[in-house]
Parts: sequence; structure tokens; C-alpha cells
Amino acid sequence: MDAGVEIDKVVKTYGSAPAVDPAVDHVSLSIPTGQFVALVGASGSGKTTLLKMVNRLIEPDAGSVRIGGEDVLSADPPTLRRRIGYVFQGVGLFPHLTVSENIAMVPSLLGWRKAEIAARVAELLELVDLPAETAARRSGALSGGQQQRVGVARALAARPTIMLMDEPFGALDPVTRDALGQAYRALHDALGLTTLMVTHDVQEAILLADRIVVMKGGRVLADDTPRALMRGHADPDVEALIATPRRQAERVRALIEGRV
Repeated sequence: MDAGVEIDKVVKTYGSAPAVDPAVDHVSLSIPTGQFVALVGASGSGKTTLLKMVNRLIEPDAGSVRIGGEDVLSADPPTLRRRIGYVFQGVGLFPHLTVSENIAMVPSLLGWRKAEIAARVAELLELVDLPAETAARRSGALSGGQQQRVGVARALAARPTIMLMDEPFGALDPVTRDALGQAYRALHDALGLTTLMVTHDVQEAILLADRIVVMKGGRVLADDTPRALMRGHADPDVEALIATPRRQAERVRALIEGRV
């Protein structure tokens, strides 16, 4: 199945005053099947609005979003969302339900058989590196890192080919955040997913993504590989964004080499 995403000249404006600038302003992106793309930029740059237009949590005022060549506006929204995994900061698990019940939610809505759901829950817990006995625990009793792993498992439950991630690891401590980021990247590769991730952490984007899209004021300032962006960019806003991880990398290199 083609899981490529085509975003074509999409526009979204909040408010009706003529002077209001669009939150997303004629953005076009082509995301091939299997690619991991990170959207970065300051708060209010349009990242999350763009992300949510892929699964119709927000609908564009103009332009189109297509998945596998099909315009998402022609799809029934609940049906569309069940085909697309969605992970966000804070996870959104139901704390009074068990881990198994949280993961099983979408397969249950899709009418899967109980035995099939149980097998899928067990498979996913192993996939996100959680013990099998976690299935019976209340999700509210888990640590932040464990909850985020369950959130990823729940998003993968119905075997989506596309994953949308909105600051998925932002509330976690640095060590847990790095471990989960690397674990998710391994899942992305193993399952052949197409991933679109919003993050404020440029270093996270550099280390995880195949491609980084830098946004400001609803527009795309840069769209390139992490390696290319780390070499420098003509746009001063993009260069300022990339400069910090570049300086950090240089300081670490200097420490290792004994130059400081």
C-alpha cells in the first residue's frame, strides 16, 4: 500500500479579519513512503497545524492533502484516523483502563476478534520493550517513559502505515527521551512506516529524521537532510536554529580530543 503523503499548497487561517496571517501559508511537501520527516520551528510556526491536517483533525481552507493519491477530505474522518497512528506529548491514555484496554481500543472499534486483539497487544508490548505483565496494569500507574511506550503501541495497534507524532517525547527526561527516540526510529525502519514528527528539539530532529523541514510564520524556510543543514544555510533563521546543535557537537568533540 502506498503510504506517501502529498501536501499541496495548503492554507489555514484562524480568525476572519483580513489582517490575520495564515497559520499555514501555501505549504507544499512530498513525503515518500518510508521516510521520516521532522517539522521544526518556534512555537506558532505552523508545525502542529500542518501535522493535524494530514488526519483531518484540522481541515485546510485551501489546497489539498493526499495519502496514496487519495484526498483526505474524501475520506470519512474516523475511518481515516484509524488508518493513521497518532502520538502526542502527554500520551492521552485513559488512566482508569489497563494497558491492554488502551492498546486494544482501535482494534476493538474495527471489530477485531478478541483472540486477535490479545495477540496484537502481546506483540506490541514486546515491540516497544515492555514486559508482558504490563498488559494488566492500569496505565495511570506507569512511569512517564512507560506511558509513552504504551502510547506508541496504541498508535501502532491497527497496523497503520503512517505515524504522526506531535512532540512525542517532550515531557520526558533527556535519557528516557533519547532512548525512546532511538527505539521509535528502529520501529520506523523495521515496520517500513512513513513518519511525520513535530519537535522543538533540533538535535532530536537531526539524530532521528531523514529530512528536516524548518517552518516560520506558516511557511517553509528550509527542507533538506540533517547533514546538509548542518553544513550551513543561507537563511539566517535556519542558520540560527542549526547553529546551537552544531556548537554543541563541536564542544563535545573538543572535550573528547582534549582541546579544552
